Amino acid sequence: MLHTETKYKALRIAVVTNEFPSVSETFISNQVKYLAAKGNQVFVFCFIKNPALFHQLFNGNGGVKIILFSRRKLLQYLLLHPFQIAKAFSKHFDMKLFFSKKARASTINAYAPDIVHFEFSGIGIGFLEEIKNLHAKTLVSCRGSAEKVKLLADPNRKAGLQKLFDQVNAIHCVSEDMRQTILPYCSKPEKIFINYPSIDTQLFKRANPYQPHPVITIISVGRITFQKGYLIGLLAIKRVKDAGISFKWIIVGKGPKYQELFFHIHEMGLQHHVVLAGMQSGNAVIELYQQADIYFLPSFYEGIANAVLEAMSMELPVVSTRSGGMEEVIIHGVNGFLANVYDDQSLGTLLLQLSGDFELRKAIGMAARKRIVEQFDIQLQIDQYEKVYGELLG
Repeated sequence: MLHTETKYKALRIAVVTNEFPSVSETFISNQVKYLAAKGNQVFVFCFIKNPALFHQLFNGNGGVKIILFSRRKLLQYLLLHPFQIAKAFSKHFDMKLFFSKKARASTINAYAPDIVHFEFSGIGIGFLEEIKNLHAKTLVSCRGSAEKVKLLADPNRKAGLQKLFDQVNAIHCVSEDMRQTILPYCSKPEKIFINYPSIDTQLFKRANPYQPHPVITIISVGRITFQKGYLIGLLAIKRVKDAGISFKWIIVGKGPKYQELFFHIHEMGLQHHVVLAGMQSGNAVIELYQQADIYFLPSFYEGIANAVLEAMSMELPVVSTRSGGMEEVIIHGVNGFLANVYDDQSLGTLLLQLSGDFELRKAIGMAARKRIVEQFDIQLQIDQYEKVYGELLG
């Protein structure tokens, strides 16, 4: 896509997601927040709303509005379009699904957006019928799980993804790795653009200089799912324990693999070294970054891990697998360290190397911060979105 420096007028942007705001999807909240800060009107269409978190993040921000897809919206649609009932009967549709889809498209169109942005390809597939009836330009984001895992597990997913890519006007990928993943399902590659995940580098900034600690603190932030590779992480961490290093590994998050992870921690005799800290607030996570020495990402796959961007911005040296697009962020030995997926031996060796060398940790952390500020700041991401939105609108 051709990008210019043209300044576009303020836009009416519809963001479609499942839940908003979500503690585990801060990248969507940040996208909405900073698009609104540029003067755009952002409407978030979702199925679940978190009022307390919305008040905390967006209190007084008139540029952001949440619209729920609800039964009330469906009833309103039926009252305004009674002729559709006869149509549904005549064609023997699944009437509830038929009317829900009609109502959802009508609800979005009522706010007259210029752009409709589906935040996940799975959501986009669920809106295939609605997309045909939307009076706006459409695009979808491809971020990780829906493309890396569900395409393998669900034989119907491939056809749905191909239809989605044919219908939308643009396709956002979070990395070049993601672009390569979806290329076989996209008949028009020119629709694809890359916009890297980004963070607020002024929010994720050290309050105090990076210091040595008698006990090395390793931190990981992310849902406890198979994707995050915590079992491989435990095997690597056991190597650190066996080497006699004084350390603790704090895992922030919760998820379906919690009991399994808890079991492995105890079976491997790591209960005095591994702390399952559960979900934490954003401010609490920043404080944990401030106190930590190393960030650890043993994932099996990623789009690009936002938590790694946060940690690097906080001058933490990162040990990561070469999962997904992580090689597009970390330059091995320069601003972080990389090992192959499943390679617990190399991951353990890298953790040991950093644990024993404060000056190396400090130097890598400073280079990491520089990398994030220059390439992964939230303003860069928002500028890119605005350019693409503007190009779609001509």
